[in-house]
Amino acid sequence: MQFPSNIIVAVVISIICILISFGLKLPIKYKKPFRLYSVVANLVFIVFLLGFSLFFKTSLPNQGISLYYNGLAALYFLLVIPLGVTLILLFRKFVMNVDIYLVSLKYVINIGAIVIISGIIALGYILFMLTFYGFAP
Repeated sequence: MQFPSNIIVAVVISIICILISFGLKLPIKYKKPFRLYSVVANLVFIVFLLGFSLFFKTSLPNQGISLYYNGLAALYFLLVIPLGVTLILLFRKFVMNVDIYLVSLKYVINIGAIVIISGIIALGYILFMLTFYGFAP
């Protein structure tokens, strides 16, 4: 059986997301739950796309579009938002520990990082939806 191209892309995205989440230097208290969450969320993402590609596409050709779009939107937020928040918090901790004499500069750097990471997350949402919803066969 030949898998659709969106399944292959989903596996690549999941592998990248898991590698990033396993590479983060988190405190031991949060390391295992974050890694477990990352693996479970990525497995749910792959199972959703497999299930939709194999079962729902044939049984619900017109009604399934709304389910597919809403499922993708929810899974994007389940995959990316916790990772983005964790990256922001780790960057904030790093900046606050750096020896910068101007305290206001630390806050400017933090706000800049939050804006940049939020922009990347927003752009990622658009590209994610286009990849799986707009360009998928």
